[in-house]
Amino acid sequence: MAGTSWWSRLRRLPAPVVDVGLALALAAAVTVAITVGPPQGRSPDAFAYLLGPVLGALALVRRRWPLAVLLASAAALQVYNLTDYPGLFSAVPLSVTLATAWAAGHRGWALAVVAWFGAGPLVFLAVADDLSPAIRTQLVNGVVSDLALLAAVVLLGEAVRTRRALDQAHRHLLAEQERSERLLLNVLPAPIAARLKQGEKVIADDFPEVTVLFADLVDFTRRSRDTTPERVVEVLDDLFSALDALAERHGLEKIKTVGDAYMVVGGLPEPRPDHARAVADMALDLRQEVARHLDPGGEPLAVRVGIDTGPVVAGVIGRRKFSYDLWGDTVNVASRMESTGVPGCIQVTDRTYRRLGDGYRFERRGPIQVKGKGKLVTWFLVGRAGRPG
Repeated sequence: MAGTSWWSRLRRLPAPVVDVGLALALAAAVTVAITVGPPQGRSPDAFAYLLGPVLGALALVRRRWPLAVLLASAAALQVYNLTDYPGLFSAVPLSVTLATAWAAGHRGWALAVVAWFGAGPLVFLAVADDLSPAIRTQLVNGVVSDLALLAAVVLLGEAVRTRRALDQAHRHLLAEQERSERLLLNVLPAPIAARLKQGEKVIADDFPEVTVLFADLVDFTRRSRDTTPERVVEVLDDLFSALDALAERHGLEKIKTVGDAYMVVGGLPEPRPDHARAVADMALDLRQEVARHLDPGGEPLAVRVGIDTGPVVAGVIGRRKFSYDLWGDTVNVASRMESTGVPGCIQVTDRTYRRLGDGYRFERRGPIQVKGKGKLVTWFLVGRAGRPG
C-alpha cells in the first residue's frame, strides 16, 4: 500500500517537475559513474564531466522530441567512448531517453541503439585476439551487466507504453460511456435510464395524479407549405429548444414532439405535489415564448394549449428506438383540450382548475363537446393571480 501511495503521488506531480527531477538525477548518476568507473588511461576532466549536464539537458526536452533526444544522447555517449576516459555502462546515460523513446513507439530505433552499445563490445571481444583471459573475463562481465541494465530500461519503457495505452483506452471508454449516457438521457428521464441500466426488463408505473400538457402550433402545416424543408426544421428546432429550456426550468418532463405538437408532464417520474402549478406556469411562459417566434413565412406563431390532471400509466416501450410514454384517460383528455381549444388560449379541465385553486385567473368557457367524453366544463387559464394579463 505504501508503494502504491508513493507511485500515485508521483504521478500527480506536474510534468515539468518530474522532468527537472529526472534530468538532475540523470546528470548526477552519469557524473558518479564517471567518477567511480574503471580507469582506461585518462582521469576524468571537465570535458568528461560535461557528459552528465549535456544528457540531463537533453532529457528535459525528451517528451517533445523523444527520438531526436535518444539519438543525440547516443551520439554524446559515443563521443565520450572514443576517448580514454573511465568506462561507462551505457544503460546509465541512456536510461531516461531510451525508456522515453521506447514508450513513445520508436522501438526500432531504441533496439538499434541497444544493439550498438550492448552488442558492440561483444563484436570487439570476438575479433580481438590479444586480450588476456583476465581482461576478457572482465569485459564479458561488464557486457552482461550492461545488457541486463539495457534490457531493464527497455522493459521499463514497455511498461510505460502499455500503461499509456491502457490509460488512453480507458479515457476513450469513459468518453464513449459519457456520450452514451448523454444520448440515453436525451431519450429517457434520468431515474428511468438508471433503472434500465440496472437490468429492469419491463418499466411501467402507475401515477395516481399528474398534469399533462399538449401544445400545438396553429395552422403551422399550411403556413409551411411554400417553404423549404430546411427552413421548417430550423423554425421548429429553434422553438422546441426554447420550450425544452422552459420545461427544464419548471422541473417538468418532456415526453415527445409529434410534428409541430409538444407534450410535457408534471409529477413524474418523480412525484411532486405542485405538478399542476408547475405545468400552469409552463403553459403561461410557453404562450409568451411562442409569440416571440415567427413561422417560416415571417408571421408570428400562435399556439393552442390543453391541460388535464389525473392518473396515468408511464413506461418504456420498444427495444430499439425505445421511448418513455404515457397512457390513460388523462392523456386523451389533455389532447382533446388542445384540439378543441382556441388559438392563443390555454384550455384546462375542471379538475385541473380545481387543483390549481386561487393562485391563477381563469375564464369559464362552459360545457363543450369532447370526443369520447361527452360534454365537459372547461376553463381558460388567463394568468397568475395578481399579475396583469
